[in-house]
Amino acid sequence: MLENFNVAATAVVPFIVYVLLGAIAKRRKIVSEEYLKELNGIVFKVFFPFIMFANLYDVDFNTFNGGSYVLVTMVATLILLILLLVFVPIFVKENSRRGVIIQAILRSNSVLYAIPLVESVFGDEGALKASILVAFIVPFYNVCCVAILEYYRGGKVKPLVIIKNIFKNPIIIGAICGMIFNILPITMPHALVKPIDQLSAMATPLSLFVLGGTLHIASIRKNALPLAIGTTLKLVIIPSIMMFVMYNFGIKDAELFAAFSAFATPVAVSSYPMAQSMGGDGDLAGEFVAVTTILSIGTIFIWIVVLKTIGMI
Repeated sequence: MLENFNVAATAVVPFIVYVLLGAIAKRRKIVSEEYLKELNGIVFKVFFPFIMFANLYDVDFNTFNGGSYVLVTMVATLILLILLLVFVPIFVKENSRRGVIIQAILRSNSVLYAIPLVESVFGDEGALKASILVAFIVPFYNVCCVAILEYYRGGKVKPLVIIKNIFKNPIIIGAICGMIFNILPITMPHALVKPIDQLSAMATPLSLFVLGGTLHIASIRKNALPLAIGTTLKLVIIPSIMMFVMYNFGIKDAELFAAFSAFATPVAVSSYPMAQSMGGDGDLAGEFVAVTTILSIGTIFIWIVVLKTIGMI
């Protein structure tokens, strides 16, 4: 039990440290929120692509034969999306909130959390499994959420525009470049590999630092009910169901934890500006990001201890 506790602490405590440092720096006025927002854009456009590039460049596709966890995760996500599209409009009457709530429950911060989280528990193998999954799940999130927000805004969903936006996503660009350089019959010189690895390593601490300095929790009382229901579904109920289903499909160890991380991590930070720019309830979207980010520190810790104790990972 103590060993499992240590594994969970090793995975989660760094996240807490980075977030707290950002919050303290903002509170002591070492950094301004305007600067942090600019830094967030730099991290997303510059550092995140290197995570995907570095992990996919190292993949040995000749020996990779375990893609079933990716397929199961994608199918499970699609089923979840269909259920949300059916049930959320029944209980939520405002279109501006329907799209935001569906996005919050569906879309996880896979790049920021899943890759380092799975790596912290399973090492390089975990980082590889998570990177491959993220390369598939992130475009899927982008397609679904753009279409959903556009639909509830009353606009016309344009497939070509969505496809164009997907291929302009820095994370997708990094993944494609990583796979291309992996396939090419050349070996990248160490002089280039080293800075790529170092840039990749900077992404997670910087992102969490920015997140800690920009978190805002406003109008919680007004949105208490949807936040409570959505967060419980996001961090507890849906991960429980998905773990049971996937384990019974024979998915285990790093693959199981990578799939689990696609459902149990907090709402993607990018869902907030996306909702704001597409006519959704921006305040509610931001509060989902803040609440799930804060509470996920505890839920992820508990999940790791429980899953290690019962032998599922």
